[in-house]
Amino acid sequence: MTFRYDIGLLRAIAVCFVLLFHYNFPFFEGGYIGVDMFFVISGFLMTKIILTEIKGDRFSYFSFIERRIRRIVPALLGVSVVMLLLLPLLYFDVDLKLNAKYIALSLAFMSNIYYGSLSGDYFSPDAQDNLFLHSWSLAVEWQFYIIYPLALWILKDRYLHHLKQFRFILIVLTVLSLFLWLGMGSRSSWAFYLMPTRIWEFLIGGLAFLYSQELKERLKPFLTALTIMSLVLMLVSALFIRANHSWSSTLVVIPVLATAVLLAIDHQLVWFQNSGIQFLGKISYSLYLWHWPFYVLYRKFEFLMQWRYSILIPFLLSFIFAILSFYLFEQKKNIFGAKILTISGCVVALLATMLFVFPKHILWDNIRLVDNQYVNYFQQDEHQHLNPCNCYITRSPNYNTYDKEECLKIDVRKENILLIGDSHAAQLSTAFRNGLKQDQHLLEMSLSLTFPFPDSKGYDKSVLLWKYFYTEFLPKNENKINKVFISVHWLMNTYEEMNYTPKEIKQGLSQMTALFDSYGLQYYFIGQTELYRVPYRQVALKKMFNPVLDEQQFILDEGKQVNEFLKRIIPEQHYIDIYKHGEIEHNSQEMGMSYMFDKHHLSAFGASQVVDYLLRKEYL
Repeated sequence: MTFRYDIGLLRAIAVCFVLLFHYNFPFFEGGYIGVDMFFVISGFLMTKIILTEIKGDRFSYFSFIERRIRRIVPALLGVSVVMLLLLPLLYFDVDLKLNAKYIALSLAFMSNIYYGSLSGDYFSPDAQDNLFLHSWSLAVEWQFYIIYPLALWILKDRYLHHLKQFRFILIVLTVLSLFLWLGMGSRSSWAFYLMPTRIWEFLIGGLAFLYSQELKERLKPFLTALTIMSLVLMLVSALFIRANHSWSSTLVVIPVLATAVLLAIDHQLVWFQNSGIQFLGKISYSLYLWHWPFYVLYRKFEFLMQWRYSILIPFLLSFIFAILSFYLFEQKKNIFGAKILTISGCVVALLATMLFVFPKHILWDNIRLVDNQYVNYFQQDEHQHLNPCNCYITRSPNYNTYDKEECLKIDVRKENILLIGDSHAAQLSTAFRNGLKQDQHLLEMSLSLTFPFPDSKGYDKSVLLWKYFYTEFLPKNENKINKVFISVHWLMNTYEEMNYTPKEIKQGLSQMTALFDSYGLQYYFIGQTELYRVPYRQVALKKMFNPVLDEQQFILDEGKQVNEFLKRIIPEQHYIDIYKHGEIEHNSQEMGMSYMFDKHHLSAFGASQVVDYLLRKEYL
């Protein structure tokens, strides 16, 4: 069998795209398509391997799985062991426990299902604290390995005796998966993470193998042009497709098809044989495994590095460890028999269990290299901060129960204060509860992935609750509510399941204020917060080591633009502008806290300052 230099090239391109995207290199915002390319390559190779063995009457399902284990697991165990040993040295208890869980999920090849169940996405700020977030793609691939050979085995008679029918079945399955992917716009996290919505990419790779011979013969005069065109389309896709919440963009089909075409026509240009390119292709799996954990650790401790090009440190470490991993684990994969892999797996499982069950053990305190003064910068009990009384929901197992009876309970003996919105209302919940006077009572309705409009759209559960609020609760209780405070992250409007235009936001706000005015309610909108390029704790820590640092360079203009937009629509007497507010302290080294815990959510420290301001100005 002739060596396929084009496959080595494609692997090299794919891993470079992913690395450049994750490391925020300029112009590669679409670099995440490298994962899609890997799926196509895998589909092509697995189809070729399985069907060739079926045709030769030597296919064994268990032998196939064993080979996949030898290929994937040793290097994954290697990076898991190293990170588990580093965790107690560098992480505090909350992150220690979470990342131990993430590593366990990655080794069980279930991480994609777990991440898909959460409300966030791969491009969210929370993702940058997860050392093994990238393992979701390995989980998808492994689930494909489990199911796909069985499906081909069931269809083997069709393949051997009715090739056209076999091809047609694979085309139908591809189209069904493609439509499932496109149809899950309101659940983009599911569309991104789950195998059924990704299998079309593998199957397109499989179809590339099935039609390879015919395409090579029919397109022979155009093979060089098609090869160059496919490579150009991949590069253009990486440069111009944008990472956002609408992953189900049909533009992703372009690099997928370009990869499939290159694989199908099997046209080897001379420069494909370049030793550097082929070596990069060989280490692509190990490089993919190592690049993300090093990036996460770098971002966490970037404040210690004042060198302008410090991003090169994790970049170089990724390559060094990838090369070591390639020679230690991938080149010697045949020495990893069932016994060695089982023992290694048990050791990793034991380490992960120890960290998960005992994250606050005194041993970790004694060996941790990070001073305790930084604990509040690195971690926060987000659940307790956002959801102290089960009055906040989003599409996540941890925040999916809203207690209407308690959260909207009227106290006729007290002044009833109503706090509504999304996570930006939830961030104020604890501070409101702590700041209210004894004769005041808080009602809260914090519902994410929608806006608090009478005619809202977005996450179904939130939309239904807003419908209940406006059609049942408010008409019955409008005379019992003394003040209403509204706090919303208005930049959520671009989320695919919401997809609000500025005109729709203006209409929704007009309906909302008109309704509140008709009820004679005293209401206040708490304005948009600043929006940072990176979690603010990173900025705060940088300033501790570089006091003259101008944090303005980390602030995105979108926050200011939204704030000005709201001020033009909402009457001045009903709008509390907190954007870059002079009375809100951004960082307290004495308390060891910054005013935000991510790019735009207020921490307990920041929220308490906002509520103190409301009290001083007698809004409350």
